[in-house]
Amino acid sequence: MAFLREAVEKQKAYLIQQLVANGIVDKDDQDLYNKPISEIVHDYEQFCLEFEKQSAMKFTRFNPKKDKEEPGLH
Repeated sequence: MAFLREAVEKQKAYLIQQLVANGIVDKDDQDLYNKPISEIVHDYEQFCLEFEKQSAMKFTRFNPKKDKEEPGLH
C-alpha cells in the first residue's frame, strides 16, 4: 500500500503548489503541510469556484422564455 500513500502525497504536493502559485496560501505555512488531503482539496475547490465566478464569460444573447409551444414543421 506504499504506492497509495505516495500517490496521496504527490496529489497533496500538487494542490499545495497550485494554492501557493495562485497566492491563496503562504508557502511558509507549515500547518498546510500537516492538513489532511480532504481539507486541502476543499481549499482548492473553493479557489476554483471563486476563480470561475471571476472569470466567467458573460453571454449577452437574448433568449426569451416561450410560454407556449409553437407547432413546428416536420
